[in-house]
Amino acid sequence: MEATGETIAEEARKGYGLLLVGLDNVLTADGAFAPALNDIAAGFDGPLCLVLNGGNAGEKMPTLKAGTSILVPVNGTQVARRAADLALALARPNRARIKVLYVSQKAAKGRRSTSVSHSREEAVLKDIADLAGRYGLHIDTAFHTRVTPDKAITREAANGAAIVVMGVTQRPGGDLFFGETAGAVLAACNCPVVLLASARPKHDAAGAELAA
Repeated sequence: MEATGETIAEEARKGYGLLLVGLDNVLTADGAFAPALNDIAAGFDGPLCLVLNGGNAGEKMPTLKAGTSILVPVNGTQVARRAADLALALARPNRARIKVLYVSQKAAKGRRSTSVSHSREEAVLKDIADLAGRYGLHIDTAFHTRVTPDKAITREAANGAAIVVMGVTQRPGGDLFFGETAGAVLAACNCPVVLLASARPKHDAAGAELAA
């Protein structure tokens, strides 16, 4: 059976909590997602897990094993925390290392870090460290405060990450869009990127977004 929006929608009626998609060459020349991926995703309204090759990645998918590193950007949101949970679940049986990168929008907006924001960063990383402890894992942490989030992620990934696991939010619209940061990371990253996305927003007849 060919994976199309129609066949995915028909299968989804049986009841699935997640759509997992793995594709190569998913970006068009202008940085948008390819029609094939948009078509597949259009048939599923729930959460997505997309395993995609970064724009500067090699053709061969890396193997997770002892010593390989999974990079997880976090910012305190629930979608980022769920991505961290997924990364930990992948790391444990493969004995891979986890590096958690705190990314802040302050750098993108030219704001200086304050003691309040620093406390928030520490609280977010402690939460992920506690989550890792439930898996019996230790995490490495990193901060990038003087560059935009997408550059922070791609620079850290270039230091030897096997994959990047990011939590993202589906934005309204007919085509897939997860925000500028996710798009820039996917276009520039030198390794595969796993995007764990929240469910597609639902709207009423007047166009207002419905509560989850």
